[in-house]
Amino acid sequence: MAKSFNELIKNFAVIRNYVREFYVYGFKQREDFTAKSGRSYDNERRRIESYLREYVEVEQQRNGKALRLFIDPNEVTENPMFAVWQAKSFTKNDIFLHFVLMDIFKEGEAYSVNQVLARIDADYLVYFQDGFMVEALTLRKKLAEYVELAVLRRETRGREIYFSRVASVRLSGRALRAVQFFKEMAPLGVLGHYLLQQEDAMDAVFSYKHYFVMHTLEEQVCLDLLLAMREERWVMLTRFGRERAMRFMPVKVLVSGQSGRRYVVGKSKAGQFFAFHRLDQIERVEMAEVATDFVMEKEHFDEVRKFMWSAGFDRRVVHQLRVTLVIDEIREAYMLDRIRMEGRHGTLVRLTSKRFVFEIATYDLNGMKPFLRTLVGRIESLDSGDPAWERQFYAEIADMYRLYFEEGTTVGDI
Repeated sequence: MAKSFNELIKNFAVIRNYVREFYVYGFKQREDFTAKSGRSYDNERRRIESYLREYVEVEQQRNGKALRLFIDPNEVTENPMFAVWQAKSFTKNDIFLHFVLMDIFKEGEAYSVNQVLARIDADYLVYFQDGFMVEALTLRKKLAEYVELAVLRRETRGREIYFSRVASVRLSGRALRAVQFFKEMAPLGVLGHYLLQQEDAMDAVFSYKHYFVMHTLEEQVCLDLLLAMREERWVMLTRFGRERAMRFMPVKVLVSGQSGRRYVVGKSKAGQFFAFHRLDQIERVEMAEVATDFVMEKEHFDEVRKFMWSAGFDRRVVHQLRVTLVIDEIREAYMLDRIRMEGRHGTLVRLTSKRFVFEIATYDLNGMKPFLRTLVGRIESLDSGDPAWERQFYAEIADMYRLYFEEGTTVGDI
């Protein structure tokens, strides 16, 4: 007999990958997911359509239906991706013990395992005639799980271990408003969403311009990486689509101001240069041994970071880039303001009233290309010390020019 469809999920990483594919890349079809069976795709698609129904767009293509998730940040005041976190599956024991334990511990009294078991039998199971029983081992595991989640606390009295309820967090009106804001941005995320669910509904007073809803799906990965950095540990890092985990020492989590993507920077082995990994491409993080040289590597990265243009770099040497620009300082003062504002650690030097030089030392010449393209038409000369990169930059400009203008355009025409 075929197993019936269940809307709840057991493995968050599986549906996280599907949501990521539908939202980041969009218009995916059944045939695009080959790692799992077609039935797995159908189940995950149906769950996503259930959780995020109003954000699902379906397009009929020549070879079948394609689906994508479209969320306009300007139209939402709360991250709809929180719904995915609330779909964890549970067993009959889970749901029964949750409500019974919350009822037993609501007065703040402390009980041992045997006392809790006796109360369950006397006060709850006595009303059921189906022979259902709770085993001591099952109860111990559930109590330990709630201690891990900080729902209960554990204390030793003589030879007995007692459990009691951790007091609920009471937040003032101002604190609740702060939680409402920071659950959407940082650092609260889905934790802030859970906190507000215990309170009365609040009016939506915030809207967001630069709003990256995907971050909430990466929050467990981000938390594990931050814990590893605090404990100065190596981790085993598994990326989607890769079977083997990678040994990695995380030293910093960075957020791109351009794309909103989050990266972890660190080293795969001693002696190598730093590498970056996107958090949305990491499936899971497992703690490993203590990194004895963590402090030294972090200090090294702090020095490297001074010459980074974006959250990443493609070269291991610092290049001195010098760009001579033709800008009228009277009529185009706004251009000078923009370059000073967006030029990061670069400097702008006045040569004459119509000629300026932008200079910067950076590892990331390729990362600077989008910024330099905004200056096309004003670049008089460009010197990076890397002729191959300069030829590529001008060739890309020529390709773009041909795309919009006429055939036969060469690099020299630019």
